[in-house]
Amino acid sequence: MSNSLILLSFLLFVFSAGAGISAFIVRKKVSKMHGMLFTMSIAMGIGLFIGTLMGILFQSNMFLATVIGMGVGSIIGIVIGICFSFLAVFEGFLSGIMAGMMGAMLGVMLKPADWDRIIMIMFTIVVFISLMILFEVITYVKKQNLLISILQKPYLVGPIFFLLCYILFLQAPFFKG
Repeated sequence: MSNSLILLSFLLFVFSAGAGISAFIVRKKVSKMHGMLFTMSIAMGIGLFIGTLMGILFQSNMFLATVIGMGVGSIIGIVIGICFSFLAVFEGFLSGIMAGMMGAMLGVMLKPADWDRIIMIMFTIVVFISLMILFEVITYVKKQNLLISILQKPYLVGPIFFLLCYILFLQAPFFKG
């Protein structure tokens, strides 16, 4: 694994943890449906990214890549779902399994020339999911500060999001080969 892939994975963890923690903070204020949506979204995003990454790293062993992708996705879904309800746990568990499996299949099927692009696409999807969760969570926050007022303006966050993804894509290649 290259340093840029480690950086990408770390940033993915930070964005996903931020979305999960912010959803946890407002868990008493949101409906069960919101909790299920937050759980499903984060579990699916992480499951897709990890499944794809494992499919690429374990190219010759689809079984191992699938088991790791499904395991990570389902664990993330269970952990986040516990904060909301049993239905959220169930939704997160199943979404994580499905996303981990699909990501692993995608990673194994891709040619090495496409590895960097698909990892960046998966990263962009997970960061976008995290930002959408933050947009929803911010509506429940009463105290306004500078960061919250910036995050409430999509015309500021959108260009920053695309600039971040573009700068990170310039760090490619993520895989040495």
